[in-house]
Amino acid sequence: MMVTLKTADNAALREAIYAGKVVRIPANALSRRLVLAVWAAIEQEFGGATARRKLQFKLSGDEFYTRIGKVRKRLASEELYRKRLFELLAHLGFAKGEHAVDPVRLRAVPHLGHENPKAAPAYTAHRDTWYANPQAQINWWIPLHAVTEADSFAFFHDFFDKPVPNNSAGFDYDEWMANVGWQSTSGKPAVYPQAQEGSFSAENGDAFCSGAGDIILFSAAHLHQTVKNASGLTRFSIDFRTVHLGDHASGKGAANVDNGSTGSALKDYLMP
Repeated sequence: MMVTLKTADNAALREAIYAGKVVRIPANALSRRLVLAVWAAIEQEFGGATARRKLQFKLSGDEFYTRIGKVRKRLASEELYRKRLFELLAHLGFAKGEHAVDPVRLRAVPHLGHENPKAAPAYTAHRDTWYANPQAQINWWIPLHAVTEADSFAFFHDFFDKPVPNNSAGFDYDEWMANVGWQSTSGKPAVYPQAQEGSFSAENGDAFCSGAGDIILFSAAHLHQTVKNASGLTRFSIDFRTVHLGDHASGKGAANVDNGSTGSALKDYLMP
């Protein structure tokens, strides 16, 4: 279900992703450079005395998430990480000036994090398009270390082009940003778009293995779900999104089979 990049033709790559292909790009010098920069930010915040993936066991849950939040703000705001991001995009044919991009985001999925009621929305099956993201959006996911089927995430390939019951019609982007926002730990009540059919669980999807710095590209319209991590270690990854502005303007992208959200996240992307 996952293919390795075989073409440098960016238009052909985008079309394949819009059609449902999940693409793996092996780690390269620039993706590793970005990974190292993120690890450095984590170590600057937490110190280097504790093994990176066991940090959650040395701190209270609240302090761990507070510190992760500080690292996330650095990745989103500091020029270094933006520079590393655009270097990687240019290397892979995503020309600056043609693609809107959002900042690098750090994800930390703790051991047994799914048992925390506040984190429940992060473990539901969903399409990113249900959060008012464009149908032409391409998701980029890069693990900071090797991952397996036990601590990655799962795709539901059979439902890429089939509608599933969901609550995305209750999601409005402007309301969300005003009251909740991305990666929020506020606990405020909000609509988190998710599949509403009980048969969706990551154990029934297609999870995958990947090496540190490998790049996974997939359409925002893919139904996917975070695996419940019981590995004994925190899973760290980064992700970001690109939207080819010409494709978006002309209506290209994955078919909208069930997205009822309103508003547009595109206005908050980094524009060329």
